[in-house]
Amino acid sequence: MRTTIKDIANYTGFSVTTISLVLNHKAKKIPKSTQDAIMEAVEKLDYHPNQLAVGLVKKRTQTIGLIISDVSNVFFSALAKGVEDACRRKGWNLILCNTNDKHERDLAYIQILVDKGVDGILFCMARDSDKKKANESIHLLERLKVPFVMIDRYLEEAECSSVIVNHKQGGYTATKYLLERGHRRIGCVTGPLALEDSKERLIGYRKALEEYKIPYEESLIYEGDYDWESGVKAVEYFFSKKTGISAVFAFNDMSAYGTYNGLKQKKISVPGHISLIGYDDIFFSEILDVPLTTVRQPVYDMGVEGVKLLLEEVDSGVHTKKCITFQPTLTVRSSVANIEEE
Repeated sequence: MRTTIKDIANYTGFSVTTISLVLNHKAKKIPKSTQDAIMEAVEKLDYHPNQLAVGLVKKRTQTIGLIISDVSNVFFSALAKGVEDACRRKGWNLILCNTNDKHERDLAYIQILVDKGVDGILFCMARDSDKKKANESIHLLERLKVPFVMIDRYLEEAECSSVIVNHKQGGYTATKYLLERGHRRIGCVTGPLALEDSKERLIGYRKALEEYKIPYEESLIYEGDYDWESGVKAVEYFFSKKTGISAVFAFNDMSAYGTYNGLKQKKISVPGHISLIGYDDIFFSEILDVPLTTVRQPVYDMGVEGVKLLLEEVDSGVHTKKCITFQPTLTVRSSVANIEEE
């Protein structure tokens, strides 16, 4: 049977009120000897508060939900670790929901988390979410009156707080680095272009081309899904179209790994024949046969900041629209070669 406060009262002889004050850190007028005796009994009887009951009294469960799209992707694993570590430091609990990039699971998990009584939700929507689907998710969150913060993937016009990266700058930085090294025909493996983050990386790519007075060519753009298979398929696309590319900018590292593998299958060396640059700087990028030059997103820090922003909203009870924007940086390794300018 679960130990209760009454059991501790019977064991120690102190009142339930006294024990409750000690356990809730409100025992300023209670002698230290009494506090020590109660805490010793708590440990001996293995007392743990009934969180459901505490939640009903305080109208708070000290629990948040995290909805991510693909836990097998190291990017989202790092994000989840940042969220979990921040929750632990603040004494909060975390429920993790993995949607496998399916919008209908976004909706289902939002409802499940609210039914479980979470105090707030960190929401990274599925990659198949176009504007209509994104709005559907946000309207559900608003209708259920649960505090929420969008993280990584977001909808610009949404009236909510978000934690994001300046992806326009990231796309610009990656493309400019290739241009500075003489590359003029740069293929792109994008993410779904219905997502804001993918669209903004493409805007950054186009801005860098414009600065170098290089015309933008649709034929050099392959729309992918932020996964390994997208990179492999992009290689087939670039060569079937005879694009003549000398470099590929993949919009995330998983797509870059697929691109690297597709080139390797064709016995095309990186960076000897084609240079490659990614986006994320997840763990495996450093240990590839040819370590990957990539745009670094501070993923762990984004998770930590997301928790901070969400708990501020939970504590204040005020729905706000704050945007925390991290700046990406370039991590230079070995996958980009210098070539002669045309």
